[in-house]
Amino acid sequence: MRYIVIADIHSNIQALDSVVRSFSKLGGGKIICAGDIVGYGANPNECIEKMVVLGAETVLGNHDSAVLGRTPTSYFNEYAARALEWTKGQVAVSHFDYLNKLPLVIETGDLTLVHGTLHEPGEFNYMLAGSDAMHTFECMKNNICFVGHSHVPGIFAYKNGKIFELFKREIRVEPGVLYIVNVGSVGQPRDRDNRACYCVYDTDRFKLKFYRVDYDVKTARSSIINAGLPVMLGDRLLTGR
Repeated sequence: MRYIVIADIHSNIQALDSVVRSFSKLGGGKIICAGDIVGYGANPNECIEKMVVLGAETVLGNHDSAVLGRTPTSYFNEYAARALEWTKGQVAVSHFDYLNKLPLVIETGDLTLVHGTLHEPGEFNYMLAGSDAMHTFECMKNNICFVGHSHVPGIFAYKNGKIFELFKREIRVEPGVLYIVNVGSVGQPRDRDNRACYCVYDTDRFKLKFYRVDYDVKTARSSIINAGLPVMLGDRLLTGR
């Protein structure tokens, strides 16, 4: 089985379209998303519609949750909160229904999917260090768990009682090793690389690979500004921060 794993689209249809074109050239696969389809960007409805058409299995992210009114906007910084209030007024009723049905966790025979951490999935905690990852490792029922939230791609591996942090573009998944994979962000990268990010997990070849994709950043920025959203949310796309 080949999984196409994406996360943190954040209403950036330009980035999402480019990522779809990229992975469509790879020969297909099951599309899964570690949450946050909406927030920050100017095209929430278009992004939700694209995910429906793709048939992507998706978990609920903190921005998705806030649009539904489940997570208070006080959780977010000023710019994110302003974008969320704007998004609430834009999302179609049918799309609210779609977001409302998203689970916090998806588990299959091959992998686990969550936005933040497994031990408190509804709290949307960040996993930024090995100490943060340990709680999720203890909850894992599969050997690999995909997450999003931080917008920074990377891998935690648990082997022989120790946690290792990996920043490789491609790894071979070893038997007996547990992995937590942050797939980075499609719509708002924060690792100082402004290209959209996603990864592919091939369970037959035991291979995991990250991909970076150029997209029309200037149009995405202009869309944010033209919608009356904070200019900073557009400017940060230029630098990937």
